[in-house]
Amino acid sequence: MKSSLGPVLWPGSSLTPPRGWAVPTKAHPLRIGVPNGTTFQEFLVVDYKGSGNDFSVGGYAIDLFNLTVQNLQYYLPYKFDCFSGTYDQLVQQVHSKNFDAAVGDISIVSSRLEYVEFTHPYTQPGLVMVVPARRSRSNKAWLFMKPFTNSMWIITGVTTIYNGFVVWLIERNHSSELRGSPLNQIGTLIWISFSTLVSLHGEKLHSNLSRMALVVWLFVALVITQTYTANLSSILTVKKLEATVTNIETLQRSNAKVGYCRGSYLKRYLVDVLDFKDNNIRNFSSANNYAEALRTREIEAIFLDVPIAKLFVAKYCKEFIVAGPTYKTGGFGFAFPRGSELIPEINKSLLNLSEEGKLRELENKMLEKEKCEGDDGDDQEGSSISVTSYWVLFILTGGTSTVALVVYVVHCCRKLEDAMSQTTWKLMFSVIKHYRLSRKVSDVESSTNLPS
Repeated sequence: MKSSLGPVLWPGSSLTPPRGWAVPTKAHPLRIGVPNGTTFQEFLVVDYKGSGNDFSVGGYAIDLFNLTVQNLQYYLPYKFDCFSGTYDQLVQQVHSKNFDAAVGDISIVSSRLEYVEFTHPYTQPGLVMVVPARRSRSNKAWLFMKPFTNSMWIITGVTTIYNGFVVWLIERNHSSELRGSPLNQIGTLIWISFSTLVSLHGEKLHSNLSRMALVVWLFVALVITQTYTANLSSILTVKKLEATVTNIETLQRSNAKVGYCRGSYLKRYLVDVLDFKDNNIRNFSSANNYAEALRTREIEAIFLDVPIAKLFVAKYCKEFIVAGPTYKTGGFGFAFPRGSELIPEINKSLLNLSEEGKLRELENKMLEKEKCEGDDGDDQEGSSISVTSYWVLFILTGGTSTVALVVYVVHCCRKLEDAMSQTTWKLMFSVIKHYRLSRKVSDVESSTNLPS
């Protein structure tokens, strides 16, 4: 009987019994501590239902943790408990075994690694500076070129010259104005090419072929000019934003005050690493407080972790902008007791979710909730119209002009052949006539020379 039994498989398909922790059950699930309120509810929110401990949690961090646990190879029961202290105190609760783990916007900091062990960062690590934005004052001397890409300008110019050449070639035999010195003909060709953008000049044309080519080109030109006008108006209306401050050196020289998120490690980082004075640093508890302090110039900039900065800038996209470099930090991670057997499994699950694109989907879903309309930060270069939008029209006008040119050349060749044929026959008739006349003269002379 015993020989027919296989080895015992522990959670995670391991043959080794787990050490230092008890296997969670429905009766004794893992207790996951979460901070009671964060800067953005899209990241983590605690919703109390009446009095007591009846609450629910949600947001990006919670959704990601739920998805990570679901992706494990075994069932892992857990429940969330709220904690109202600081992030460092929450980490201490995990170290003291009051919580089995902590989930939220918990930064991976070296001082916390003495007490807990973090998973791999589940957000983009880094610290950025957010400052007020202002309307761009860049040089607009060449702004009229922005509606079209360089290739669009080149194709439009080449098509214009080509159509003008076709009309000039067809009409030059009908009008003395199109003849003359080479310099005069070049000037006339350029005038015909570009004047057709605004006028047909149909009353001055003598050939139906040139009229056909110009009608199609005028239609295409009207579409292009109307599109150019509309796109230029849009570019002039939508102005690009630029940062009022571009680096921390400017803030330090002006002795400016800066802000950071309440309850985070950032104050130590600002003082010890970025060399800001302690009395120039202010802490704030909510996104609205950040925005109001920046508007009133209570602070000149605020330093936020990258995921929090993305949410803040998405919410206030017309007022604030990220400036300067990204300073390297640890990012956000899930905290577990040191030596926890769950760390490798959670890291593997996070990696699988990242490779499957689930992390990006969750982040995009979170940012869409704060995405404001009419983002002024759009690059104006991206609004330039390319040839791909009008290649059918260029083929239409180029093909029509080419057909007119081919018909004209064939007609000229036939006229030339007819003229050459008529000339040949006339020459032959002249030779024959001259020959017959010569014979008659010779016969007359012969008859007069006969003896009487």
